[in-house]
Amino acid sequence: MAKKPEDIAKRQAAIARAPYEDMLSFFDFQHLPEGLQNVSKPFNKLAHSLVDQLPNHSQKMVALQKLLEAKDASVRIAVAKTKPQREKIQRMIMEHHADGLDASEILIKVKEEFPTSKITEEVIKDFALSLDA
Repeated sequence: MAKKPEDIAKRQAAIARAPYEDMLSFFDFQHLPEGLQNVSKPFNKLAHSLVDQLPNHSQKMVALQKLLEAKDASVRIAVAKTKPQREKIQRMIMEHHADGLDASEILIKVKEEFPTSKITEEVIKDFALSLDA
């Protein structure tokens, strides 16, 4: 039975894309916190677009490597930007933990001062346990 032209085209596209699948996995962003996803997602879209639209060429992988470097640097900038807030929250947790507050009470205090924080009670519990160790 003859294969349909569209099936052949899909198979050829998958074969052409295969060498880049490992590299594309480095552009995944779903595992990141929401704020970092917003930074990383456009790089994911561009990487997939480059693989799909550019012809096979030795420079295609170079382009992806450079894009990955740019994505990593951008995510590091976003992480660094939040460092002062993270340090303040850590100090709050340490102080309130030393005062005997439990994780749920500490979370309320943190959310009062940092309403946009995504910190969870579980993270506070884990951090408090590390303080006790």
